[in-house]
Amino acid sequence: MISGESSDSLKVGVAHGLNLGKMLVMQTRAVWALRALWFLLPLTVGQAASDAVASAEHAVPFVMTAGLWGLWAAGMVASMVPLPGTLVAIRILAVGTLPLAAWTLVELSTVELNTVELNTVDISTGGDRSALAIAALIHAFAVAIVALNVLIGDRFVDGGSYGDERRMLLRPPSLVGYFLVPLLAAAMIAAVTAGPLLVANKNWIGGVVATALGAGVIAVGTRALHQLVQRWIVFVPNGMVLHDFLVVTEPVLFRRTAIERLGAAIDGSPARDLSNKAAGLLLECELTDPAPLGLRDPADRKAANLTDVRRFLFCPSRPGELLNEAERRNIATD
Repeated sequence: MISGESSDSLKVGVAHGLNLGKMLVMQTRAVWALRALWFLLPLTVGQAASDAVASAEHAVPFVMTAGLWGLWAAGMVASMVPLPGTLVAIRILAVGTLPLAAWTLVELSTVELNTVELNTVDISTGGDRSALAIAALIHAFAVAIVALNVLIGDRFVDGGSYGDERRMLLRPPSLVGYFLVPLLAAAMIAAVTAGPLLVANKNWIGGVVATALGAGVIAVGTRALHQLVQRWIVFVPNGMVLHDFLVVTEPVLFRRTAIERLGAAIDGSPARDLSNKAAGLLLECELTDPAPLGLRDPADRKAANLTDVRRFLFCPSRPGELLNEAERRNIATD
């Protein structure tokens, strides 16, 4: 006979297992949707971009086509290998398809207007090109939205886990996530393409300068974006680890037995805010005893202060799933 307590534990375990299975299915579907959308990019964005530079002089069409195929191949490889580093690559490339698609729409529209004025346009061909450019822009939006989805972020970040470990991404600061990251991604794509295209157009000096500046932009941008995807909560057999070098000087382990409460933040809570002003639902972790944390000074990231913290706030990308994972690992939640 199974006791009532054992029966309840079994039911809870089964429920957790079913929730975990559903989550894994959702992540798998999101990843395959990203791969399918990326695989089809040459038919829309790639073709529209090729049409936009078809009449360009010198080696511009060849360099443009070769560069697009190279970036597409890099994105395809990144989508097939879910890791924190490849998450940076696929998101930069995905966001970069938006300005490229927008440029092709403007360029093809301009070409059609000019040819209409000269009465040399083939109406059917012109309409096909406009439709392709619009489809390319819609496709680029779809790729960017899926690549920035929280399911993709968690799947790629957790791809670097090992053993009985689960990594869950933290949200970036609002200003960084909504403004600086898209601008930086666009600048990095421009940095990759500007130099080669100028050289292909026989603008040697401009091409060399653009290539040198582009290398600096790519180096700085890659480092900055890599730091953002290195911010996560890690569940390990002993408890929970805060891994966020923007806030703490080193990863901090909070043992399962030392966590008194993990749940939604209480309005007016005196907890220390470690969310970096991220937009999203804040979770609060309350410890049984204060823990010494090396907290970075917001005004000077190189400076840090050792501070005893008993309650703190953080902002995961998927707060509900994080609480489910904590409950599965017998961490006190509410």
